[in-house]
Amino acid sequence: ALVKSANLDENKKWVYSIKFTEYDGEHSVAESDIRNIASNKLGISDIKVDDKIFVNYNFDNPGQLGFWYDAKVEAVRKTTNTVVCTIRNTPGCRVTNLEIYKSEAPDFSEMDCEKCRKNRKRKCYQCGCRKCGGKHDDDK
Repeated sequence: ALVKSANLDENKKWVYSIKFTEYDGEHSVAESDIRNIASNKLGISDIKVDDKIFVNYNFDNPGQLGFWYDAKVEAVRKTTNTVVCTIRNTPGCRVTNLEIYKSEAPDFSEMDCEKCRKNRKRKCYQCGCRKCGGKHDDDK
């Protein structure tokens, strides 16, 4: 997904305009629903009780693929390659699809410039080049 813009709503909460790679159009998403792309895949030996992980789970048919959720590990059963988790306040969810990722906090650092919100097309002397305001070289 690509963050197209960020705006404050009437309650002073951030709302992001998102362009998903899999869907057409832009969608408005609340800050609480934004997360990083999961990239740190975990092996079953890396998972411990009380870890926060990101799993694919199907509530209607647990043996099939479903949607991605944050989960808290209750038990790790290495002999059956099963992780038992709490997902969306539902304890006892048995995850057998072992494509499991580390759950990471959202990173809003790309939007941390108060002046331009790190819009690459907009010149900004605060976060861009001190001479021209361009963003062609982040080190200068």
